[in-house]
Amino acid sequence: MKRVAIYPNLDKPACAAQLRRLISWLRRRGLDVLVPIDGTPRTEERGGPAFTSHQLRGVDLMVVLGGDGTLLSAARAIHPRRVPILGVNFGGLGFLADLSTDRMLPALDSVLAGHYRHEPRMMLCASVIDAAGRVVEAVHGLNDIVLHQTGRRAIVIQAVLAGTSLGSFRADGMIVATPTGSTAYSLSAGGPIVEPTLNVLIATPICPHALSLRPLVFPARQVLELRVPPTDTEVTLTLDGQVSVPFRPDQSVRVTRAAKPIWFLQAEDRSFYEVLRAKLRWGGA
Repeated sequence: MKRVAIYPNLDKPACAAQLRRLISWLRRRGLDVLVPIDGTPRTEERGGPAFTSHQLRGVDLMVVLGGDGTLLSAARAIHPRRVPILGVNFGGLGFLADLSTDRMLPALDSVLAGHYRHEPRMMLCASVIDAAGRVVEAVHGLNDIVLHQTGRRAIVIQAVLAGTSLGSFRADGMIVATPTGSTAYSLSAGGPIVEPTLNVLIATPICPHALSLRPLVFPARQVLELRVPPTDTEVTLTLDGQVSVPFRPDQSVRVTRAAKPIWFLQAEDRSFYEVLRAKLRWGGA
């Protein structure tokens, strides 16, 4: 590895000190270090990604300093390049950015020595389709795409999966999640936990008005299309809980697996099930 990008969230306590520490450590080892201008991260809410497309050329590794939200933003910034992401957790639960700050430099030592593995993680592609069948916007996300009401009324959602109508149902919305996103919003809405390397997607209704309506796991090669009939309740399409996409009742959203995945770098021999046990405190851990 020759060039490392650092994606920090300086709103996190102690992140600035760890950023300086990491930059110094990498440069002492002869690596070229790329950081945002003035060290200030810029997410979609702050005026665009932290790096330009040109800057990211030739990057061999991206180290994310923050929580899972920071890593989600970084994943969208780096996609579809095959640049592995190493997440250092400054947040709370930390399913994605799992590495602690005290293990950051030892883990990077292992990485520079070649002791690591790449783990592909599926990305979602959500295409907004107008009444004429044209794609007016296509966005990518790592965790989920959520179609939901923004007022206090439930909405009617029409769903078509793999060309077959699943009918209409009333709910507060629908979450379509990747296996990586199965431990996020989908889990809180009653969806299943799915091992992140599986090639499936998860459709989880939000507060459905029918007890028979349950989360559905389906092959990622299939396409799920969602439509909301005209209503006086405003509907929003949200990506990874961070980006809102314009959506009108005469449109539909087509959700598929993205053509290319994102890549996580695993520097420690720790299984997904060990992470689950620790984060969810199974067995009183």
